[in-house]
Amino acid sequence: MYHEQGMSIKNEVTAKSNTIKNNSDKSAMQYNLFDNIIGYEDIKKLFYLSFESLKPIHILLVGPPASAKTLFMLGCMKLERSYFTLGTHSTKSGMVDYLFEKRPRCLVIDEIEHMPIKDQTVLLSLMETGIIAETKHMKTRNTQLKTWVFATTNDTNHMLTPLLSRFMVLHFKLYNFENFLDISVHMLGQEGITKEIATEVASQVWHKMKSKDIRDCIKIAHLAKTKAEVSWIVETLQRYSKTSNLTDKNNNLSR
Repeated sequence: MYHEQGMSIKNEVTAKSNTIKNNSDKSAMQYNLFDNIIGYEDIKKLFYLSFESLKPIHILLVGPPASAKTLFMLGCMKLERSYFTLGTHSTKSGMVDYLFEKRPRCLVIDEIEHMPIKDQTVLLSLMETGIIAETKHMKTRNTQLKTWVFATTNDTNHMLTPLLSRFMVLHFKLYNFENFLDISVHMLGQEGITKEIATEVASQVWHKMKSKDIRDCIKIAHLAKTKAEVSWIVETLQRYSKTSNLTDKNNNLSR
């Protein structure tokens, strides 16, 4: 039953993508946004519906690292007239200046929980009213935008409650090994890595490095040409990891 429902949603997404591709050359690119993401057909459909909405519908993805959140943001960055920023790197003047000058249709924010409160306040006004206002050097400027906001966060504890309420909030879970393996093989295959090497990398990263981050797989896979090299790279990384150094220090102190 679950499989049939998933396939039904996937078929709807594909049909919607094909329809929009036929309607506009400019929008054709955006419906390849999520090719790197295995599964999550229902979330993909929500994004597609948001893209087509006459009024901005904002989406926030919440969950631990290595749970496909950032992959969705990377896809949204390919949208026409999109602007990407990290919550840790945003500044009120920088973001406001860009909004005034470029008037983006889509604002893509990774790690929004690290955005300063003053920036969150600007974002709240944009999402609530579409109005951006700023007073600088005794001069006031304002404008009105129609901007969709897509963002990720590891948790919502540091977000303004009114800002959080403006989002459609979706909570992600960590991958299990089967998901991790499928995604790793798929993504690495697109970069020219053989299935044999991709499978070995995913297995070593998950079981030996105890990592659930696809980015670790990508880094190792680009260095290794054989399964033996995969093992050597993983062993080297473990030997010089912070955890390994702490263990050696503790062992020395106990002698």
